[in-house]
Amino acid sequence: MKTYRFKPDHPSGEPGRVGRQGFRLPTRSGIRVGTKSCPPYLAERGFTLVEMAIVLVIVVLLLGGLLMPLSTQVEQRRIGETQKALEEIKEALIGFAANQTPPHLPCPDKTSGGGAGTANDGLEDVTAATGACVTQEGNIPWATLGVADVDAWGNRIHYSVTAIFSNRSPATMFALASAGTLRVCTAPTCTTQTATALPAIVLSYGKNGFGAINQTGGINPAPTSADEQANTDLNVDFVSHTPTQAGAANGEFDDLVTWLSPNILFNRMVAAGKLP
Repeated sequence: MKTYRFKPDHPSGEPGRVGRQGFRLPTRSGIRVGTKSCPPYLAERGFTLVEMAIVLVIVVLLLGGLLMPLSTQVEQRRIGETQKALEEIKEALIGFAANQTPPHLPCPDKTSGGGAGTANDGLEDVTAATGACVTQEGNIPWATLGVADVDAWGNRIHYSVTAIFSNRSPATMFALASAGTLRVCTAPTCTTQTATALPAIVLSYGKNGFGAINQTGGINPAPTSADEQANTDLNVDFVSHTPTQAGAANGEFDDLVTWLSPNILFNRMVAAGKLP
């Protein structure tokens, strides 16, 4: 067992502790190193200010990712998935037209009975005798195009197409000079137009799903805001703007609207050799 003796020659008048070999044991913050209260191997341990700052930064970053509610993260993911599906549908529409002679866009899948075809089966509904669509507005014909049948909230994706672009008779096929009748506006009055003369419009009725056809073929509750009603009234004008809450001046709006540009469609048909 080691033994120590005290020497009275410490500069401060405090007796020092000296080991058997005669060297003095250092002190640290009033605690003598080498004693049971402060073993030598702990004398130099501890965090520096830089290390503490790094730890705090990491903690803040981790907490920042957790502060966003899980439900918000889920909804953002669903919006992203639906927007991606809408873009894929636009590409499928162009691909469909490029593979037809004469070139044309598909007809919608009707949402109710009457006329040729079967409602809500995912196939385009065409009147064989005339080559015209049974309806110009309905579900995206997902089975015909090979695309997603519903959005991220489980509702059918809506599709509207201008007649001249969906007719398959050579006498009525679209040409480079053809103009669509569909418009996208910022309000139901359509005084401010975002896009005009469109061949086709594709949209999701968003999280609330008001006015949408659901996966079982039923109709969801009707929208209450004028802006969302404009997307279910079966006319040629559609509304698209940033989402608004139910308490907003024009009411709730969460529809996701996209459209097929005539310039892109014409360009792709020329490249495919379908238009002069």
